[in-house]
Order: sequence, then C-alpha cells, then structure tokens
Amino acid sequence: MGALGKARTGAKGRAPIPAPSPRTRVEPPAPRPLPAPGRGHRPRSARAPWGWVALFALIFALYLPALSVGFFSDDLLFSVLAPRDPSALFRGVPELLHYRPLAMSLFWLMQRGFGYDRAAFHFLTLSVHMLNTALLYPVLRRLGAPRAVSRSAVALFGLLPFAHEPIAFVMGSVHSLALFWLLGATAVILRPGSPAAPGKIALALGAYLAAVLSHETGIVWPAWLLGIAGLRRGRFPALRLGIPAGAAVGIGYLLLWRTLPRGDPGVLALPIFTLESSLYAAQGWLYPLGPILGPLWNALFGPRPILLRALRPGDWIFLGLGGGITLGMMALARPRWAIPLGLWGFAVSLIPALTFWGPASGMMNYPRMLLIPGLWVALAWAGVLEGIRRRGAVGRALAGAGLGLSLTVALLFLTASMGYYRDATAILEGMARAAWEAGARPILYVNLPYNVGYRWFRARYYPYPYGGAGAVLITDDRRLAWYIRINGGPDLTGRPTGWVRSARLDALYPNWFTPAPPLGFTALRDALENHAVYVFREDLTWTPLHWIWRVAKSPAESDRRAPGFHRLEPAPRFDGRIALRGWRVEEEGSRQVLILLWEAQADPGRRWQVFVHLLDAQGRWIGQADGPMAGGLAPTEAWRAGDQILDPHPLPEGARPAFFRIGLYDLQSGERAFVEWEPHPPADRSVLIPPPLPSWGLLPLDADRR
Repeated sequence: MGALGKARTGAKGRAPIPAPSPRTRVEPPAPRPLPAPGRGHRPRSARAPWGWVALFALIFALYLPALSVGFFSDDLLFSVLAPRDPSALFRGVPELLHYRPLAMSLFWLMQRGFGYDRAAFHFLTLSVHMLNTALLYPVLRRLGAPRAVSRSAVALFGLLPFAHEPIAFVMGSVHSLALFWLLGATAVILRPGSPAAPGKIALALGAYLAAVLSHETGIVWPAWLLGIAGLRRGRFPALRLGIPAGAAVGIGYLLLWRTLPRGDPGVLALPIFTLESSLYAAQGWLYPLGPILGPLWNALFGPRPILLRALRPGDWIFLGLGGGITLGMMALARPRWAIPLGLWGFAVSLIPALTFWGPASGMMNYPRMLLIPGLWVALAWAGVLEGIRRRGAVGRALAGAGLGLSLTVALLFLTASMGYYRDATAILEGMARAAWEAGARPILYVNLPYNVGYRWFRARYYPYPYGGAGAVLITDDRRLAWYIRINGGPDLTGRPTGWVRSARLDALYPNWFTPAPPLGFTALRDALENHAVYVFREDLTWTPLHWIWRVAKSPAESDRRAPGFHRLEPAPRFDGRIALRGWRVEEEGSRQVLILLWEAQADPGRRWQVFVHLLDAQGRWIGQADGPMAGGLAPTEAWRAGDQILDPHPLPEGARPAFFRIGLYDLQSGERAFVEWEPHPPADRSVLIPPPLPSWGLLPLDADRR
C-alpha cells in the first residue's frame, strides 16, 4: 500500500486509520505565548530558589549558637573511645549501651581530625539536619504530595522544635544520621511506576543498613514502606520486592544485635512505660497546638510528675483529646492520605525507643526521640494546612496564619532550648577554668548540677505539659576529668582516682538535680586543707571557696596578711573566739561590696550571723547589708582556730555611708555577740569603723586570689 492517499491498516484487525490527504496541511500546535517581561512575570525557576534560600538561612541562623555549645552527657563516649581501633566498634563494645558502629566511627574520625573542637562537631550535626530537610522534599513529591504540601512540610520539619537536641547534643545526632540514610533509601526506592531494578533495590538496602548501623531507629524502614504501599496502592511497583528484602535485612540485624557485647541487654518495655511515653508522643504529634494544650493541661490537671508509674484520669483525657483532634485533622487534610500515612509513620517510628531502651521507654524528656517521627508530623500538619488553604480566600488566610503560628511556636521553643545549652556550656566551661586555676591541687566541685532544664534556673518560654527541653550535663561522676578535658580544661584523666570529684552540700542544696554523695560543712572544711573547692551558685558561676575560707593548713596559709585590707589593730574580738582583722570596699559593676576579714582564734562552736549597718555623718541609720557569714558558704560553727574568712556584703545601690556598724548576732534569739575591743568594750556590742574617704579604698578583687 502506498504511504500517502491510502488507508493504513490497524494492527490485528482494527479499523483502518485514514492517512492524511496530501493536500491537507498539518499545522504544529502553536506555542504558548510567554508572559511579557516585567515585574511579577519572572519564570518559576527564577522565583523558587529564593524561598529555599530564606528557609535554610533561617535554620542556619537559629542554630548558629550551637557551634559554641560544649560537650556534655553521652558526648563523653566518643572521647573515651577515641584511642580505640574503629574496627572494635563494629565488633561490639561492652561500655556502649547500644550498637551504633557507623555513627561512632564518624565521631572517631572527627575526633582524630579536629580534636575536641566543638564548632567542627556541631557544624557536622547542623549540616546533617539541613541535608535531611533538603532530602525530604523529593521524597514527598515522589509520594505524590502536591508542591504546596511538600514545601510546607519541609518548612515545618526544618524548624521542628524537637530537632534542637540532635543538633546541640553531638551524641543525639545519631538520630539525624539514621534519618539521613532512611531518607536516602526511601528516595532511591520510590520511583512511581518503575519496576524493581536490582541495582536500585541493592542501593536502597545499603542505605537502610547504614541507617540501622547509625541508630537502631533505622530499623523501621520496612514498616514505612508497608504503610506507603497500603496507602499509595499501585504507585510503587518496586515495593513488592523492597519490603520483603528490607524485612530480611532488619531481621538479620536483630539476630546479630542479640549476639553482640553491649552495656544494655535491651528488653521490651513494660506496657505502663509504653502508655506513659504515649503522653510525651502525643504532644509531639500535636506540637503546633502546644500554646493551647500546655495552659489547658496546667489549669485542669496541674504539674505531672516525671516517670509516674500509672496513668491518671487526666492523662487519659489528654490522650482522648489527642485522638479527637486527629479525627478532625483527617476531615480537613488534603490529600486525604496525608494524615493516615503521617500517623502510621509517626507511630512505627516510636517503636524502637520502646524496644531498645531496656526497662524504661526512654521517651520521657528526650526530644531527640521525636526527630524521626517528626518527619511524619510535618507531613500531617502540612496536609491540614493544604486542606484549609483550598477553602477559598478565607481558607488561604487561615492556612497562612496557621503555618505562621506553627513556625512561631517552633522558633520560641528553639530559642528557649538553645538557652539551656548555653547554660550547660557556661557551667562546664566554668568547671574547666576552675581546673586550670586549681593547679596541682585535687578538685572538689560542690552541688554540680547534673542537668539543666525548664524546671531549674531561668524561666523560659515552655508551652508543653511534659518534658522536652533541657540538657543533661554529666552521666558519670567518676569521669569528671573527661568532661573537663573535652570542654577546654587540663588533662586530668591520668591523675589518681578521686582527684576530681563532686559532692552535695545539703545546707546549700538548690532545686536542681545533684545525685552526688552528701557532704557536711565540717567535712567541707577538712577538704579545704588540701583541695581546691568550687561551689556552684544559681547564677551559673563557680565560687572558689578556698579563696574565701582560708583554713589554717591550706596552701594559702603562707599569705596570712591578706593584702589590701585596712587592718584593725588591735582587732576587736567577738564572743572571745572570733576576731575582725580588717575590711575593705571593692567595686563590682555599679555596686560596692564591703569585704570583712574574720579570723577564728578558737573554735566558735555556734552559728553567728553578721549585721552591717550603714550610718551617715550624724550617726543616723541609712541602710544595712546583713547576711550569713560569707553568704552562707562558711558558717562559723565549722571554723577552727586559725581559719580566715573573707566575708562579702553588697551595699545598697548608691549608698555612701560615713560609718559602718558591724557585729555578730544569733539568728534564732537575736542576741548579739559580746565584743572585746581595747580600751573599752562597746556598750551596744558592735564595732564602728569609718570608710577611707574620699577614695573609698577601691581595690581589685584579685588582690587575694593566689
């Protein structure tokens, strides 16, 4: 048959297809007219990158302070393991609670290359989180999520309020590393309409194995694929082979994992812990509603103790409320599969925390446990926002406001959380500086806080009824020397056992968690004879007690004259046992501080308080600066003969007295101590001393710090 002017026969008896007539001219389709150049008509390819640049710039700016955060808690592991052969990490290390050889090998390499450079380690953790945020977009697009949903989910995940711990806490970044490999494996295997190519399946399984070897949560990948296959039926043919292959790899890992040496046997948590963790998980699922749920919880049920062994009625109500909100989310979300898939991914991603953490769930107060589940939270809430956005102009306005509110909550939460890490860093850096100052003396840290959280220290924005912010400083009191070393202090790891230790002084015990052994003032005074003693105060500073309380047998005994003081000769004696040797006024910022120099001439045997009255030139009272001896750090009943104490008393702002009236009194009875001062004992049992006008004798604090 001819090519033109004749009919073409269809295959297998189909009706013939008429050929075009040679006289007929077939015109190609006209191209779409390009928009006229000008404002508002830039191509999409030119507009899109700026939104991504702004998002990633915001993430980097928010977490930039993390580069200066110190090493704490389990960060000790990579430093202790640093001298090991990295192959030992894959064979199993009894000192490690879990089997995470790939992540630990990365930390081993970082330590070898950068030492204990906190900026290098935290740049790594921040970079991994930003990579995960970027990888999320192609995964969601391959799932079939609309472009708007994918973008919203990426923004919500990039600013997820539970991501602060895997960034600021180096060992917490094992969750981010596992998520990186999980997203990579998912992106490889999710090819809409493509058959199962052996090379792609092998590559995805390799990434899956890397995720499992980074953190045990990585084992959930086959469960992810199972949910995707069920809710996106027929879209991904490769899953028919990928799911059983992934399950086989996961089962093989579990069988191997049970044979490896490790510190934690890893048993299934009790059901009560699972239920308790569901409370913490529920606030992760509903975190954009935190500013509403937090005050509601506190108003209805009040504070809830951590690790409560049974759920209260209020707990069940909270879980029921979360279930009702989830049903409402399902009615609103577009696409409709976003909520079921998000809820499935969220739930199965929590299971490893319950399985591998031994007898406790490990969920309570560990924000990093919500990082991988948070991926699915972002998808679910992005679907809700898209469903609202499709309801006309009002819906678009509400969706924009909802996204803005969610991101604002995240920003406030992250800002507060970074504040805790700054506090933790200040405490650890203070310990390191103290270790340098201590020189060749053993060190005793008193009331060292083991963690910094929203229940302690400075009040911060905190919208959630349960835990989720804070930092554990140390996990093992026996390895304080290592925490000092990795935070910029001297290397004391080779010193004898007990060279660096901590203790809890019950009389000064604050409201933070300090499970160190108890210590009394008498034992503290004995420790001052050969230790550098630092007492932690609530303003996050370490007070060098050995500078304040100079015991008779201490190394400071050679400097008995305490230079810089106005000497009182003869020295007045109080109660026949305590002498006031001198005084001076120092300037600390905008305030003046009166420093009194006391000396025990015999064991006082009882507790005295100090009163300091400020008098004008006519002897009239204009203020006072009373207080316990040395701010409560050196009570007189623990003194022994020969001890000297520097006793500071901050003066009222702007005060310029002509005289100070000084004495001791019993706080319970109000009785003043008898004063002996030649030539005649004062009738009112006090000492009147004039300040050195006009200069006020301002001397630097460091004059006595030797």
